[in-house]
Amino acid sequence: MPQFDSAIPPNVVKQVIADHGNMPSQWNDELQDLLSPSISARPLHLPESTRIKAKKNKEFHYPWAFDRCGSDPRHERVERLRGAGWDYATTADVEMFSGDTIKNKNEIRIGDLRLMKIPLMRWREIRKAQNLAALEQINPRRQSTGPMSLESMSPGMRHYMGDDEAIRAAAHVSSAQQDLQSIAAGGDAAGNASVAKVKLVTLESEEN
Repeated sequence: MPQFDSAIPPNVVKQVIADHGNMPSQWNDELQDLLSPSISARPLHLPESTRIKAKKNKEFHYPWAFDRCGSDPRHERVERLRGAGWDYATTADVEMFSGDTIKNKNEIRIGDLRLMKIPLMRWREIRKAQNLAALEQINPRRQSTGPMSLESMSPGMRHYMGDDEAIRAAAHVSSAQQDLQSIAAGGDAAGNASVAKVKLVTLESEEN
């Protein structure tokens, strides 16, 4: 009996043998490798380019920002962030998992992303403001604009509340045939409602 990798559940081994026979040399290469005890399972670990290995300066938060270089550079995003108190992160602030992210002049970059830093307390203030804004959107009783309503959700549309009596009072029933003739002649329909005739059927039970 051939030896199989102990990491493979016994029920899986039985199923493989039932489906493919007990001669591993006749299996396809991938199936042989899966059950072979001589091959270790070693996952692929790629360098984590954007991951920070250690934060040397813990007084800052370190997000990535869009900053495109090359023949069509675009630095508007990072320049606006710098104007709001952000700055470029350096190797004095962080240690990266991948050394390939360290460019010239101590610039930490991966493609069109550049690592920046912002004081930790300021970052917490920004995140809190964003979370409060998100909560306000789903809160039916917002402090800034009052209770949420259909009108506040779609301000470009007119909304009103009506009841059965008001709707019946505003209804003008007209003949469908007359309305069609009027529209065909270039006019308008005379009414805004129609009457549906419902026939009630009463089922009587018979005693046997």
